[in-house]
Amino acid sequence: MEGNVRHLTEYLRGASKLIIPVYQRNYDWKIENCKRLMEDLMMLEKEHRQTHFFGSMVVKPGNLSQEIIVIDGQQRLTTISLLLLALKNWMEAHQLTGERVNPANIENAFLMDAFSRDVDKYKLIPNSRDFHTYKKLFGDEKFFVKHSNLTINYEYFYHELEKESISLDELMNAIEKLQVMIVNLNSPDDDPQLIFESLNSTGVDLTDADKIRNFLLMNEKQELQLAHFQNYWEPIEERTQFQLSSFFRDYLTVKNSKYPNISKVYETFTEFYSSKFNNKTVFFDELSEYSLAYQQILEGNTENKEINAILRRFNELQSTVVRPFLMAVLYDYNQNDLQDFEVVDVFTILENYIARRMIAKIPSNSLNKVIETLYRDLKRLRAESNDTPTLKDLFSYLILTKTSTAKIPDDFVINDHLRANDFYNMNAAFRTYFFERLENFGHAEELQIYEGVSARKYSIEHIMPRRLTLAWQQELGQDYKQIHEMYLNRLGNLTLTGYNSKYSNKSFLEKQNMEKGFKESHFVNLNKLPAHAENWGEQEINQRTEELIEIALKIWTYPQTEFLPTIPENEMIVYNGEQTFTGYKIKGYRFKDEDYQFVTTWKEFYVHFVKELTEISSMPIIELMKAEGQTGLESMFSGEATVTNSEVMSGVYVYIDLSNSRKMNYIKELMDLYNLEYSTLLVDAIKYEGKNVEDRKLSNVSY
Repeated sequence: MEGNVRHLTEYLRGASKLIIPVYQRNYDWKIENCKRLMEDLMMLEKEHRQTHFFGSMVVKPGNLSQEIIVIDGQQRLTTISLLLLALKNWMEAHQLTGERVNPANIENAFLMDAFSRDVDKYKLIPNSRDFHTYKKLFGDEKFFVKHSNLTINYEYFYHELEKESISLDELMNAIEKLQVMIVNLNSPDDDPQLIFESLNSTGVDLTDADKIRNFLLMNEKQELQLAHFQNYWEPIEERTQFQLSSFFRDYLTVKNSKYPNISKVYETFTEFYSSKFNNKTVFFDELSEYSLAYQQILEGNTENKEINAILRRFNELQSTVVRPFLMAVLYDYNQNDLQDFEVVDVFTILENYIARRMIAKIPSNSLNKVIETLYRDLKRLRAESNDTPTLKDLFSYLILTKTSTAKIPDDFVINDHLRANDFYNMNAAFRTYFFERLENFGHAEELQIYEGVSARKYSIEHIMPRRLTLAWQQELGQDYKQIHEMYLNRLGNLTLTGYNSKYSNKSFLEKQNMEKGFKESHFVNLNKLPAHAENWGEQEINQRTEELIEIALKIWTYPQTEFLPTIPENEMIVYNGEQTFTGYKIKGYRFKDEDYQFVTTWKEFYVHFVKELTEISSMPIIELMKAEGQTGLESMFSGEATVTNSEVMSGVYVYIDLSNSRKMNYIKELMDLYNLEYSTLLVDAIKYEGKNVEDRKLSNVSY
């Protein structure tokens, strides 16, 4: 590796072909970046400076002697090329030249290689998606690709030339003062990937997807890069609607049964890929299949109408947290491992779980932990079940065993919230979803309510209005103030309408009989009572609330199952305060006669167990955290989120990078702190093959 500072125009003049490889991101500089460049160029001339450092470029030789591959610096290089092209085209269009600058010498020196044998003689070859747009800028303006950043920035430079702030020669002088550090990777020991990752970009930050693409494609030969890009990466981009960073985070969640830290997606990916794959084509084949599942989620385009309807509702709810689970199910469905009705059953239960939690106003911050292991647990439960229960039964069981902040609210809780919630001042996406489901339930042909609300043809309106007229005060009676305050935003007083909201203060009978009013409404579920009621007050609001609650409980049903896993309790190990479980693999545990909990690692067990203690009482854990001890149990808890800490309650983290022996020792101390009998903990663990450790200590099993 060698580096030297060069004038950028000198470097461009001497280069034959500068190739932006396909693994590079698309051109991303915005007008703000270009404006800053123009300001710097103006300042160079006004202050008579001799040079201006414009950053670094990392390059390596291409397959042919005249080719230069740009590893880093493509944004700056492309931007200068756009400015020079705008300068050339502007002079041609206005038939103007400077004393030393003209269209021909700009083109020959910086933009084209007249001696190239290639059909395309351009010096700069952007990546395949940008190259098409770049070439158009050399031709007729009517064929420009208007939405591209390349075109937008080119046109910015072109229009800036109209202002004539400095002369053509002065602008060219300023451009020639730009210097870059050219880093040449000539040695076989130079690793482009490591060098690329170590650079600090002065332009637009790389996304996780950019870094992953570079990691996968950078060190391949150009032909293989292009093949992987065209056959795999580009189609994956399009299927995921260019939401690649989110897609990779969800993919990693599926594969690892753990959401990667949002700031560590790239690092998590490289570790996962390096440990799981040694054949890139096999990996890309699998990734393509998952991207097809992701496309089905985003577009709701499977071959089953019921599945599509549920997927679209999840999208309307903006419930992105469930996507790893949806993707895992659809992947298996596309592999013919699941049948249509099984997917419908599982997705319906999941939708009901999410909707009930939203009705009950349970915060969604605990859902990550539920979703990340949900499909893994479902598959394992299915594999371990001997009496072949249905997938619906298994999934219902899993949802019903969730506790604390992950629990599904029962009918009593839902009833209370449906009667008392403010359904007007709530999350707008859920509000539209909620009323759409109430209305379309049982319809042979569903109304296009989402589209209607989006187009403002429909709206959520109050029947009893927000501001009471004298007529409404008389209709409500002498307690109108209390009735208005109590019921205004309750479920029974809200409905979907197609009439203009400016009529919302009209009397009830006027709303009922007006054009598009309640009597003419095609929202038959929501406006059944308002269409026929003789007046509107407390009694009618309560009656309508109960009618809508009845519909709601039919829509978002509580899961039912008689399935119980067959856990051979006589093989579960009763904790006696001494076992360390060194050399054992854990499968699950039972604590205080509660439901059996599946876990796959001792770390997962440790965190789950501490969480269960916080549900008994959070104070002992909080006191341990506040103590901030340097050793012992107190040192295990902190308020800091790190890679070696795991959250056990809001703002409280437990240190998890421990041996089994230390984990079990701290569990013993915690059980002592909570005055719990050791025997209330049963551990389902099996000895690894060839391990003779602790056979004597683990002989105490439950019968």
